[in-house]
Amino acid sequence: MRRFLTFFNLLGLLVLVGGVWGLLYTQGALQVPVVSLPSKADEQLGQRIVRLHFANAKADGFAVETRTIRIAGGDDPLELALAELLKGPQAQGAFPIAPVGLAVPEVYLYGDVAVVNLPAEYGQLRQGSAAEAMLIYGMAYTLLDFPQVGSVRFLLGGKEVESLGHLSLLEPITRPR
Repeated sequence: MRRFLTFFNLLGLLVLVGGVWGLLYTQGALQVPVVSLPSKADEQLGQRIVRLHFANAKADGFAVETRTIRIAGGDDPLELALAELLKGPQAQGAFPIAPVGLAVPEVYLYGDVAVVNLPAEYGQLRQGSAAEAMLIYGMAYTLLDFPQVGSVRFLLGGKEVESLGHLSLLEPITRPR
């Protein structure tokens, strides 16, 4: 009588079981279901108080106004803050930093750097140096009030530019010391 439990029979059985397991695993029968954990974006849903930096009466500083924004799924709180800023002030003594109707720039966060991609129309505003400084620094300081933002860079139409006319945009803007 032949022996059925030889070394080669056991090895063949292990290879067969491993092959069947591999086939089932790749077909999805044995895959472990993925559990969705809450992301940091989900934690930011709801309401948030933001500080918006508008021009003061002399256009030599900022009048800070606080507002509450609603953040829904898929919304970027940084872009929502800039959208509120571009709507203009509601408080006395604060003045808009941009003409009414300007498109809201896109904001991308890379590490702690907020990259603001200004639409091309921002390059055709033809404002004076004070108005340009109010626009750029008003946006930057509004974004710098978010704890995850350490500095702000500006692009124009997706490209790095020297300036909008007067103010250099080559270096990132950081919190004033």
